[in-house]
Amino acid sequence: MKGVRVSHPLRFQLRINNILTILLMFAIVWIVNYFGYKYYYRKDFSKGGMYTLSSKTINVLKSLPEPVKIIVCLTNSKLQSDIDNLLKEYKYYGGNKIIIEHIDPALNLERAEALAKRLKFDLQENVIIFEYKNFHKFVNDNQLVEYDNSVAMFGQSPSIKSFKGEQQFTAAILSVVEGKPSKVYFLTGHGERNIDDYNQPGGYGIIATQIRKENMEPLNLNLLESGAIPEDAAVVVVAGPKNPFSSSEIQTISHYLDSKGKLIVLEGTNSNSGLEPLLSKYGIIFQNDKVVAIGRLVGGLGGEMLIDKAAGTHFADHPAVKPMIGYTLQLPDCRSIALSTDSSNPNVKKVTALVKTPEGFWGEVNWKEEERPKYDPGVDIPGPLILAAVYDGGEVPGKEGIHVFGTRIAAVGSSSFLANQNIKPDGVDFFINLLNWMLQKEMALGIAPKSVQEFGLSIPASQRQTVAMICLITIPFAFLVLGVGMYFSRRR
Repeated sequence: MKGVRVSHPLRFQLRINNILTILLMFAIVWIVNYFGYKYYYRKDFSKGGMYTLSSKTINVLKSLPEPVKIIVCLTNSKLQSDIDNLLKEYKYYGGNKIIIEHIDPALNLERAEALAKRLKFDLQENVIIFEYKNFHKFVNDNQLVEYDNSVAMFGQSPSIKSFKGEQQFTAAILSVVEGKPSKVYFLTGHGERNIDDYNQPGGYGIIATQIRKENMEPLNLNLLESGAIPEDAAVVVVAGPKNPFSSSEIQTISHYLDSKGKLIVLEGTNSNSGLEPLLSKYGIIFQNDKVVAIGRLVGGLGGEMLIDKAAGTHFADHPAVKPMIGYTLQLPDCRSIALSTDSSNPNVKKVTALVKTPEGFWGEVNWKEEERPKYDPGVDIPGPLILAAVYDGGEVPGKEGIHVFGTRIAAVGSSSFLANQNIKPDGVDFFINLLNWMLQKEMALGIAPKSVQEFGLSIPASQRQTVAMICLITIPFAFLVLGVGMYFSRRR
């Protein structure tokens, strides 16, 4: 049987028709994609709106005067996916005012090393860097979550309680866009810790570097030379003075506090600031003791040993230390703090005990005389002891959650924990949190962290067997039967 021959004109028409059909198909696909790109509906389907930005953040992003560059340098972060998803929202609302760059040291070591050298950070850190003009601020991934450590006693890993990504990212953007960094003055002239000393064990060079990463500028200030605290002082820090301040200097500090100033006092057992009468006015009392405890050697074998490094394990439900709940803050060369009980002093209601020890610690009063300190009832101070306290002059007694801008004071019974030889991540986080609380950044934002909700799927054994039967036997067998039937159908 001869095949039907198609004339040349008809063959040409068929080819043209095929070409037009293909072009039309591409045109339809392009049009659909174009309208999908221009007009679409976005919805955050995560439970609790994990990545939904607040109106405050959206307003900040839409009002950026110039682009903010966000450099994501994560090596092994468990929050990689959450961070990327959240930054996509920042890019969406910020448009060309938000520039995001991902740098992986494993893929681009040269670029990563150049960045680490320029901004002075360790490539082993998981950080998100916010840059605006000549200002930059670091956000570590451990600052983005709050853990639930209640299961730690049962040997389980802590779970993520809340995600604070938006809170931290928006605060970082506001911090760098503000322009000049907040100035943190460290008082000098009395044997205080030196923020320019990076080599000596007792120096404060390392913590000074960490402060600069927060878009803050640590500076030295000698009150005898200046005669006053500069008006641009965001926070004043007294770090372990060995000699007391003069009466004129104390008067200067008192006037500063009366003007809603912010003061952090770090006094260890060998410190002597002379500020004790002034601090007692605000309900904070430094006690003349040394925080110690008795512990056993590893494994509980052998004799007892003296523990002269205070361990803060109990933290108040307060913005300055809330992220540290479940951790241990070690404070060497530490003295304890008491809160005033003078009912005639209205300031006592505005003081909070931030950090406390377990009951095993006590305040040794005769620590200079006793070679082997032991707890003497009626003489020494029993635990648990207060290691850090804060006064918030903006707190309105009896009106929970209501604050106004006012004087803020933080007192810590150690200055050694920030020294080059002793500094640890927990100590850095504690001090940086104190500075941020002093600057009242948590009040300026008011962005609540997002609660993380975990879900588990429990399937009975009978249902698992049914699913396995369907997937491994029923469906493959059905396709086999269909294939055999198709084969014989074509044979006919």
